[in-house]
Amino acid sequence: MIVAYARGPPVAVFAGSWLCSRSPVDGTPIALGEPVGDCSLPERLARLTSIATAVFLLKEKGMRVFYGGDDQEELLAAYAGGADGALKEVKYRLGVPESPDDSAFVVVEASGEEEVRRALRRAGEVYRRRVDVLLIADLDKALRLGPLASGVVLKEPPNLVAFEEASELPEIGRCTHCGVDFLMYGSKISRCIYCGRSLRGVLTQRKPTLRPEILRAIHRKLASGALPKRLVVL
Repeated sequence: MIVAYARGPPVAVFAGSWLCSRSPVDGTPIALGEPVGDCSLPERLARLTSIATAVFLLKEKGMRVFYGGDDQEELLAAYAGGADGALKEVKYRLGVPESPDDSAFVVVEASGEEEVRRALRRAGEVYRRRVDVLLIADLDKALRLGPLASGVVLKEPPNLVAFEEASELPEIGRCTHCGVDFLMYGSKISRCIYCGRSLRGVLTQRKPTLRPEILRAIHRKLASGALPKRLVVL
């Protein structure tokens, strides 16, 4: 099924290429309104892309982000959005203990700023050394309170993204200098009409290995200066 990015923020981060025969590479920014591939299970694709996008929004605020879920595909989506790791892969403790232990992270829940500050103060009193206090929260709370803590654990990301069926899958070329996507319906061009630089194809059948370090590297490379600002239909 050919699908297009139909609802969500102006720019999302694609994840779920393993559900598609042709699609962007995981971690690629996609613009609202553009066809994104020939994919099965569009609802699952939307869930994975929502996770990657939620992580990306938190990383844009300068936060360390860990994913708290157990689903392996969803964890890959979080890495595509730039996640620092999975909670299950690090040594952590829920709540501030009464006496210090060898945990690298303390994970707390809080409903307001004062609760976060209290947890940070208590952790400093107990450990008397460097210990990272992570706030476990949904996206809205993480955006609001996350900057107060050492990082966040993303819990149950919202449904940020939706895909709908489309009739055509044109070639999509992206100018990484201007940040413009070209939807080439019938016309074949190889260079940006604004700056003259070569366009990079967005849709592909060749996908890199789905490994966390590769997904994070792809996202860093593509998200730095390659965010699509607008679409040009040719």
